[in-house]
Amino acid sequence: MKTLPSRVRVHSSSGSVMQISKCGNLICAALLLTVFTAQISFAAQTDPGTFVKNLGDHAIRVLAGKEVSAIERENRFRALLRQGFDVKRIGRFVLGRYARGVKPEEIDEYHGLFEDLIVATYAARFAEYSGQKFVIKRVAKPKKRGDSIVMSEIRPSGGGPSIRVDWQVHGKEDAFKIVDVRVEGVSMSVTQREEFTAVIRNNGGNVDALLGVLRKKTKGLKSKQ
Repeated sequence: MKTLPSRVRVHSSSGSVMQISKCGNLICAALLLTVFTAQISFAAQTDPGTFVKNLGDHAIRVLAGKEVSAIERENRFRALLRQGFDVKRIGRFVLGRYARGVKPEEIDEYHGLFEDLIVATYAARFAEYSGQKFVIKRVAKPKKRGDSIVMSEIRPSGGGPSIRVDWQVHGKEDAFKIVDVRVEGVSMSVTQREEFTAVIRNNGGNVDALLGVLRKKTKGLKSKQ
């Protein structure tokens, strides 16, 4: 059975609400499959499909398994996230129109908190990996200078319907970066953008309100580790 993201609400001290996407085990596995290690030779990745496939397979070997400590898994996850995803580009997209005019110190803190949220939310899920297969179906190559879309499936180890996951890959040859993930057609970046901008909008366009919610959320996630 396919499980689509559900949402939980987090209230800030000002009463604003942020909805954070919360995935079922299979979808979390899908999102985590793209995190990878620096040991891979990026120069050899000349095709977006091969890039995503190799990185996903290697990530399982490096980060999955209960023998990896929680702290070590989180440290590895953070380092690999920075290498494989254009986190700042995603973060700015998520802020939407509110990214314009944000103070330098605010945008710096935001990027740090946004990364912390991703790491704290997903790093521990690698311990739950249970043999799902990651299969590349095809690559939709861009017209002119657009991003490539790598279409894949996550196949449960015990059978059952596969989950479709599309990776939006920017760049070429040794400079590939993932800029969005779509699970069953749902964009993770767009979903997060709707949630974050709703917090800012409901607080009179004040970006600091979002920062306050992110501080509280990341602190809460870290305390559970």
